[in-house]
Amino acid sequence: MRERRHESRSAKARGLHKVTLYVPDGCAGILRQFARELCARQANGPTGTMPNWRKLSLSAELMIDPDCGARCAVRDTRGDGASRYQWSVMPLGMPDPVAEGCAADRAEARSLAEAALRNFFKDWRGQPSHPSSDD
Repeated sequence: MRERRHESRSAKARGLHKVTLYVPDGCAGILRQFARELCARQANGPTGTMPNWRKLSLSAELMIDPDCGARCAVRDTRGDGASRYQWSVMPLGMPDPVAEGCAADRAEARSLAEAALRNFFKDWRGQPSHPSSDD
């Protein structure tokens, strides 16, 4: 019975926000599943491990860190050489990436994006959650 009360708490009380997205039909199921996984991670607390990469299309992958909301994206440009895979790290609510680059293969691009995300997360965690009134 106690668990039911926990489940009946409002989404806001559980730290959740409703978001409406317009996406192609083929992506809706993947995004719903991803949202369920993020909610489960939220309920269980931070894991300290990197989340899985999600394929959005034939040429794009996305990973969202549930702890800080930063997004990593890797896109296959179908180009030649070291610039084939473009990667970027974008914090939630920021219009521009905080890190971006190119790599010759997908695994390297993912690795570089994950390293940039870890560095961003370290800096983000060190920031005060609320600015002081003296600033």
